[in-house]
Amino acid sequence: MLVNVEGWIEGATQRISPRSSHLKVPSPLGIVWHYTGGAGGKGYAEKLAHRIEHYDRATDRPASWHLLIAKDGEVFQSVSALRGSWHVGRPGKIAGTNFENVNHSTVGVELENAGRLKRVNGGQWFCWPYWSDKEKGLPDPACEVHASRAVRVQGEGSFDCFPFTQEAAAIDVLSSLVERFGWTRDVCGYGHRDFDYPRKEDPGPLWARTVLPRILDAVFAGR
Repeated sequence: MLVNVEGWIEGATQRISPRSSHLKVPSPLGIVWHYTGGAGGKGYAEKLAHRIEHYDRATDRPASWHLLIAKDGEVFQSVSALRGSWHVGRPGKIAGTNFENVNHSTVGVELENAGRLKRVNGGQWFCWPYWSDKEKGLPDPACEVHASRAVRVQGEGSFDCFPFTQEAAAIDVLSSLVERFGWTRDVCGYGHRDFDYPRKEDPGPLWARTVLPRILDAVFAGR
């Protein structure tokens, strides 16, 4: 994968969104990882990408991202890396500089992933919001996740897995951005939770402790 002069990754499927703004820097200074939430499944990532191809202020959430990586490894790009997307909307420090809104200096990447999982009534696994009616003990069938996806993280709970296909695609995406913008390792590991915790915990401890270090090792080996 390569990032062209207009900030688009060659090889990614474009689902262009109007939900973008100008950066406050000449080019992005780092990356912020997120997960999508939701049980996911075939076509789930593409549906999310399609949803942000339009924007009606009266009905749509002011949210978007640059890139979305599906569990099967397909990559969707909705905003040029040379523009800002609406993925965090909080203040923070990026590459040693404070920003009123980190969206103005970063690339936001969504990972198709259900996030924190819970076993409901001692049986199947479910993702947030878990219940259709909690008082009656009725789990939401739309939130059910196959048990094979549940990974225990010591001291944190259980979380949805990141399959090899998705991890490999994340390596390709990050490699192309590092090559294009000259990023160092320390600006490639930001997560949504770094700027909006405890309201947001994505992309979660499984990503932060296990998957991301492997990706960074692969991208920066020999650099």
